[in-house]
Amino acid sequence: MDLIEPSSARGAREALHEASQGGRGVSIVGSRTHLDKGNPTEFDIELAMGGLDRVIAYDPAEMLAVVEAGMRIGDLRRVLADGGQEWPAGANDDATVGGTIATAPSSPRRLRMGPLRDTVVEMELVTGDGRLVRSGARTVKSVAGYDVHRLATGSLGTLGAIVQVAVKVRPLPKARRVVRTSEGGLLAGRTVLDAIPLPSAVVATPERVEVALEGWPQAVEEQTDAIRSAAGDVEVVEGGEIEGSEVMLGPVVVEVAVPPSKLSAVLDGESDWRALMGVGIAWVSLGDPGERLAALRGRVAEAGGIAPVIRGPGGLGDAPVAALEVHRRLKAAFDPAGILAPGRFWGGL
Repeated sequence: MDLIEPSSARGAREALHEASQGGRGVSIVGSRTHLDKGNPTEFDIELAMGGLDRVIAYDPAEMLAVVEAGMRIGDLRRVLADGGQEWPAGANDDATVGGTIATAPSSPRRLRMGPLRDTVVEMELVTGDGRLVRSGARTVKSVAGYDVHRLATGSLGTLGAIVQVAVKVRPLPKARRVVRTSEGGLLAGRTVLDAIPLPSAVVATPERVEVALEGWPQAVEEQTDAIRSAAGDVEVVEGGEIEGSEVMLGPVVVEVAVPPSKLSAVLDGESDWRALMGVGIAWVSLGDPGERLAALRGRVAEAGGIAPVIRGPGGLGDAPVAALEVHRRLKAAFDPAGILAPGRFWGGL
């Protein structure tokens, strides 16, 4: 297997054009922190984007950061913190910006921040045959054409190599804390969710409920009092941040996505899970990718959801893909030779 490490968009274009001409499969990687998400794929070349790691433009007054896709999340966090801001992506410091967008992990703060794709406003993408495509704009009034940047978010590197993005950022909160209850379960999670206005996250586990609060100090105090009224004794961690799937143990971790009302039926019988209340996403830890994974996916299918593995073997599963023929046409348009992570995406694309 060949390793190619471009240091510019031009280098990525040349590498993909040549690979397309030769029919050689390509896996696009950043820091390799999200490689387990997706179906197994065979390839001849790893295109490592870590060399594209510059800040192109950042003005805190504009609340927008333009960076190359290989920049590490930790480096971006430090740059934005100097401006009193953050990009609320659910990824660890070692992950790259492009890899995070391509795999679209769910942040525990999704309840308040929304999905990751809503923060991506502009993108430069190199297609499988080496064309540079620009999508979106840094100002809303300039937006025209197709939302390629939204299509590429979560595409698992099957449509092209992200080389540069502009992302919306937000002010760092004046106060931040995590409040933990002494009792857990989905019912306790729903009770806490209903009791407090505008939490950043309410994460239920079998043992407790964890609530992320952020904003002005007085508002955070009022939210904490509301949790105490609903749940009794609580533990308060000042300045804390709620944890996501990275704390799940076990060789296989599944990210379940179903309507919020269906979570209880899906998680029935499971003992190790973290559920994002009000969102319909839960992370479930399994001992192996065998019968328990199949049973979980069966319940998820009945609920009309999906259950991709995000750590360990197991792939995306065989849930039906909406508008599969549209996905096929998109794949053919962006990757005519079919070289980009063949089979990694839903529907074997």
